[in-house]
Amino acid sequence: MHFKLFEIHLEDPLYQEFLAEQEKAYARRGHQSMVRFGKGDPRVGADVLSCVAAVDDDGRLVGGVRIHHGVTGELPSEIHLRSPEVSAAVARARAQGLAVAELAGAWVAPHWRGRDLITLLMVAGIAAAEGRGATAILGSCSARLTDTYALCGFRWRWELPLIDVPFPGITSYYALDGIRAFHNREPRLTRALQLVGRALTNSREHLAEDVLRDCARRLGIRLFELSLLSPES
Repeated sequence: MHFKLFEIHLEDPLYQEFLAEQEKAYARRGHQSMVRFGKGDPRVGADVLSCVAAVDDDGRLVGGVRIHHGVTGELPSEIHLRSPEVSAAVARARAQGLAVAELAGAWVAPHWRGRDLITLLMVAGIAAAEGRGATAILGSCSARLTDTYALCGFRWRWELPLIDVPFPGITSYYALDGIRAFHNREPRLTRALQLVGRALTNSREHLAEDVLRDCARRLGIRLFELSLLSPES
């Protein structure tokens, strides 16, 4: 497996494949409409989008996450959470001179779920956003995923539960922090972000498997050990 980092162009066949697989993953939870923010939704404005994609040894996309580099328009969480508090937090951060990016649309193929691939993708996304100039990260997710993303350094605004957002029966939370705060969360995350950041400095478009294995080891996840097991294991 390796990770590929690329700037998003809607006509790029690789990105079209990414969107198709992402939509399948979201459809399994009834959330396929969330993919629209990666399809040139006009509310996103002229923002630059990039992508971290996980590619298996057979060349298939098995997971990924979009990075929205906020410049104009709205970030995805500002749109789908429909929360004045979230938009105000983004505005305050920008007024303080922070460049706010958002990690959005994370997905993993069914046969890779439960193996912590999402953790590795999110950590790579944070490092990639930082390498492209972001100084703060916005993110949101349903209550079901908050513990998973907390392992990647997100700290949720528990005082603002967004009930029935973006879909009935779902409670969402958001986080907005400076990237330096992610580096200072705990040693394992600091080491992983530094490792990925250095690797992306040397190769802006590729994270080789040896780098990913080292990153997984530093994070204390067993992604590659579990990938050796059969799906029935």
